[in-house]
Amino acid sequence: MRGALALAVLGALAIGCSCETSSLPDGGLDARGDALDGSLDALVLRDASDGLDADPDAASSLDADLDAASVLDADLDAASPLDAGSGEPDVGPPDAGVDAGMPDAGIDAGTPDAGVDAGTPDAGVDAGPPDAGAPDAGPPAGGCVSGATGTHVARFRWAGSSPGSTAYVQYETNTLPDSSRWRAAAYTMSPTYRPVWTDTFLGAGGLDFGSSVFMDVELSTLGLSAIDAVTIAIFGRSFSTGSSGSFSWQTFTGTGATPSGSIANSAPYEWYDGDATSAFRAGDGGVLLRLRPGPPSSALVVNRVEICFDAR
Repeated sequence: MRGALALAVLGALAIGCSCETSSLPDGGLDARGDALDGSLDALVLRDASDGLDADPDAASSLDADLDAASVLDADLDAASPLDAGSGEPDVGPPDAGVDAGMPDAGIDAGTPDAGVDAGTPDAGVDAGPPDAGAPDAGPPAGGCVSGATGTHVARFRWAGSSPGSTAYVQYETNTLPDSSRWRAAAYTMSPTYRPVWTDTFLGAGGLDFGSSVFMDVELSTLGLSAIDAVTIAIFGRSFSTGSSGSFSWQTFTGTGATPSGSIANSAPYEWYDGDATSAFRAGDGGVLLRLRPGPPSSALVVNRVEICFDAR
């Protein structure tokens, strides 16, 4: 009778535990298991006090009931992990995958301006100033490069392709107020003459300015109200192996020459000049300047010619 009663109690408890475990509040399964354990313990004590142990059949029945209760208790223990914490399965937060690789991970690894910082656009500018290779045009006041002082200048050079080739003029600059009249050439009295480019082994090379050769230079001093000084200079050397030289000039206004032997026959080339102020006047639109080689060698090689005006 008492064994039947124990089974009835167990059955009622089992029915009460057949509900969905997910609907129990936190700690619900543990509380239900503790109640069942308490009921079983009470039954055992009561049966023991009534002498159930003396009845082998009753004891066997009770042992079977206790075994059934142990199975149910084991089932409850198996279910207990569901509310071990907050009562919900701990399968990891939904953003676990997001944290593992954030969308901006690649951006942080290499920012868009990494290449800009590696080499800034002005690196080549800092390496060398823009005018590092600019030629020296001379003083800003007039552009005279021979060493003469002036406010205006007309300068040209002779060039050629190889020794013995035809020499030709390259016009470098003319800062006179009127530069419309600007021409230079070399001549002799022979109609078959051609200018010759020479002396490329000892110097920069230049016009073979022998005793029968002269240069004519056409200029204009229109726009100048007064001329304080004019300097004529040549860049070259004497073309004689044994003596130095000189040069002379002539215009419709006056003549002049450098001292005899003032131009050395040694390399490298140098600037040699003379004061030609008396050969020019202001406001002359038809200046014709003629240059000739002078003694003692009466033979020069000329690379450049400059006429420097100190005028206003």
